Order: sequence, then C-alpha cells, then structure tokens
Amino acid sequence: MTFNDTSSQQGLAQDTRALLGFGVNDTSTLSNADICRSANVWYRRAVNFIWQTVGDWEYDDTNLSTLPIATTDLVDGQADYELPSGAQAIERVEVQDADGNWALLSAISKEQVKEAMTEQFETEGMPQYYDAVGRSVVLYPSPLESEVTASGGLKLYVSRDIDEFTSTNTTKEPGFANNFHRIISLGVAYDFANAKGMTDKLQTFREQIERIKEEIQEFYARRHERGFPLKIKPSTENFV
Repeated sequence: MTFNDTSSQQGLAQDTRALLGFGVNDTSTLSNADICRSANVWYRRAVNFIWQTVGDWEYDDTNLSTLPIATTDLVDGQADYELPSGAQAIERVEVQDADGNWALLSAISKEQVKEAMTEQFETEGMPQYYDAVGRSVVLYPSPLESEVTASGGLKLYVSRDIDEFTSTNTTKEPGFANNFHRIISLGVAYDFANAKGMTDKLQTFREQIERIKEEIQEFYARRHERGFPLKIKPSTENFV
C-alpha cells in the first residue's frame, strides 16, 4: 500500500479511515499529518518485529537506494568517528592497512579492559578493536598514519532507520513485504481509537495486529529455509 492513494483510494491513509468507520477522504476528522505521525511509529514497530525474528540478518528498508555501508577517512591519531546519519546499530567495522588490505575489527567494551583504556592502547598503530559509544565508533588503538590507508580507510556496516513517510507522500510504500503493509493502518487506527475512547474497536484492532505480527515473523523466518543464513529468534512480547 502507498501512504496516500489519491487515485484509487487504496492507500494506508484511506484504509485507516475506513477501519475507523470514517469516509476515506475525511481529512477533517483524521488528517494526513496525524496519520503520518502515527504511521511512522508503526512502521518502526513492524521493522522491529522483523528484527526480533531474524536478529542476525541485515534487514534494510527497500526505500533506501544505497547499501548500508559507509566509508570515511582515517585521521592520524584520531580514535573517535561519528556514526552516519540514520545508523541504528553497527554490524561490523573494517580498517584498511597501509598495503591496501582490509582488516575486520573486534568489538570491545570498557568492561573487558582491566586498566584505563588510554593506557591499554597508548601507542598508535593499526586499529584492532572498536567500541560503540553514543553516536560514535571509537578505534583502539588510534590509527597511525604510516600503518593505515587514510583516504576512505574506515568502513562501517550498519543497520539503518526507516525512510519515514511524510504527510504529502502519494507513491511511497513501507519498505517490507507488501503482504503485511496493513499492520501500519491497523496500528494507526488502534492509536486513534484508543485516544478517542472508541473501546468497541480496540480489541478487534489488537487481534488483527497480533495476527499480522505473527505472519510477518513466520514469513521472514521461512526465508532461512530458502537459503538465507538466519538465526531465528521469535518474539514472545505483545505489541502493546
């Protein structure tokens, strides 16, 4: 489903209003802006349902046109590098040595080092470890110019945030399998009904959301049987 289908009236916005018993074009009762705000929340929830099921598979929003790989220059003696905009988690970090070979860095945390980090990795050199700190990735030891390739020498593989809807979108669809797009309009309808005290509709919406959630997780789990290297981690949590 597109976000707002102004031609055939089959979009998420129209479906949300229909679920609530409104006219599909009744923007005075429920505006596109209000639907959009809640839709992005449910978009993220749907993606989280996928991640809960297939935690080590790099799900990526199909609306994004670039691969979830970022490169940046290494600076002599600089350990701290800001993460790319939209990065949610680091999957792996690689550094290119002076000979042009890429080396995979190991994740490390302060709890694993029994002395001060600055003392443990006092001497600059070829980075061997990384730590994710806030919106940065910190390399240990700090890169030494003579041991690394400075230009484009740091490569990050990340999981990314969704490509959000805007209230004016008419062609954008959710970036996951279209069989399950309706979970978003159901979620938006649930939020509106809950806010407006439409208690007669809440249970129905809740049951339908839970059913689609299970279908999403079953669908993405089955991809493992078709050749995708997945570790199945089914969720036992309810959506609300």
